[in-house]
Formats: sequence, C-alpha cells, structure tokens
Amino acid sequence: MTKEKNRGRYEKRVCKIYNNFNGIDRKKWKGLKSLVKVDRITTNKKKISKETAYFISSLRPSTSAKIFSEGIRSHWQIESFHYIKDVTFKEDQWKVKTKNAPANYSLIRNIAINIFRNNNLENIQEATEKCANNIPFIM
Repeated sequence: MTKEKNRGRYEKRVCKIYNNFNGIDRKKWKGLKSLVKVDRITTNKKKISKETAYFISSLRPSTSAKIFSEGIRSHWQIESFHYIKDVTFKEDQWKVKTKNAPANYSLIRNIAINIFRNNNLENIQEATEKCANNIPFIM
C-alpha cells in the first residue's frame, strides 16, 4: 500500500498480485505469469473517487507488490508527460517532418515543460499562456 499527497489531493493505492488464471486464455497472453490489481482511492477536498485497474505481467507472482506498484506509477508519469506534449503543445499535429527538426522541436518542448515544473508551474497550458509575449515573467 502506498499513500501520496499531490496537488492538493490524497491518493492511496493498494497493489495485489495473483497467479489464478481461471477464465483467461493463456494462449493469447504468451509469457503471462501474474495478474496485478491496483485499487486507487483519491480524496480531493470533499470528493472521494475509487478506481480499480488490472494489469498482466510476465514477472513471477513472487515479485513484490512494491516493484509492480513502482513500475505502474512510473509508467503513468511518462504517459502524463506525453499527454502534455500531445494536448497542450499539439505535437502530433505539427507539420515539421524533415531531418532533425522534429527531434529538435520535441527537445525544446521537453526543456520548456521541465522549466515550468522546476518553477512550480504545474499547469503547463496556463504557464505557456503566461509566458506568451511576457519577457518579464519569463525572466
């Protein structure tokens, strides 16, 4: 079980590992060795939300729940980063496709996101709008 406070909300995660494959066609899931269930309870002000996520893994069921939990959590941090690039910066819609330009623009976006986060600007869209044509704020 892990507990975390982030952006004004409390989140509790309970990770459980199973090796009971009743009802699962293992031919479709080659290498399947364990099933993982993560229950998330999030409290935000007066609102409580509950969510259950299921995962499959090729790791042995003897692998600790902590290892699974950390791996799942770090995966969502990466997905969050890509979501910002896709939605806020509309990276997938850019027409720049030649030579090193796409990689260079992506690098600039990564730097911008990291600068915003290092300055406690968690809402990247809002930070981008504040920085537009506002040199004193940028400095």
